[in-house]
Formats: sequence, structure tokens, C-alpha cells
Amino acid sequence: MASVTADTVRSRLNLTLEDADDSRLNEMIQDASATIALEIGRNIDYNNCSDVEAAAVKNLAAIYLICHMSGGSMAGLNFSVGDLRVDALGKVPSVEILYRELERLLLRLRYPRVEMT
Repeated sequence: MASVTADTVRSRLNLTLEDADDSRLNEMIQDASATIALEIGRNIDYNNCSDVEAAAVKNLAAIYLICHMSGGSMAGLNFSVGDLRVDALGKVPSVEILYRELERLLLRLRYPRVEMT
């Protein structure tokens, strides 16, 4: 089982604790977890979840963080990103890359494959 922490989200964006503090980032993780749970129709415990659920929560929390740092806004899976000229954002992956991966993960979570043994 996997766990989503402030450190794992910061790591996804190549940021440090000085760039994004734990308290705000933990709120974003909780919001991202709730949003993903609504999208897939089941609860997610971000402290103890599958690798796919953790990846989806990390991506959405990372998108929320980019929006927050750039002065953008977010609500659920809808977000806008303002001017991305914040110094700490110069080294982060593109929002589009994170969002495309999030969409792919949501499809997998909504419609899991049943494997034959």
C-alpha cells in the first residue's frame, strides 16, 4: 500500500519545504483525495491506498500546488493557472503533463481491469 505525504507531492514537483509548507500542502492532499474519491465513487485513505490511487492524488495535489503558487485557482478537477513566472515553478513539470496522467489514472480507477488467473 502507498501513502501520499507533503514530501511526496513536493518531490513530484522538485520543490523543497521552503517552497511549499506542510500545513497548506496537507490541505491540498485532503482536497485532492476527496475529489478523486468522488470521481471514482469510492473512499480513498491517502495514508493507506493503492499505488494508482496515490499517483492520482499526488498529481491532483501537485496541480493544486502549482495553481496556488502561481496565483491561479482550483476547484475539484477544474483549475486555472495564472502567470507561471514564480521562481520555484521554473523546475516543475507542466500542468498539462500532470493533468493528462491524472485523466489516465482516473480512467483506470473508474474501470479497473479484471485479470484472468
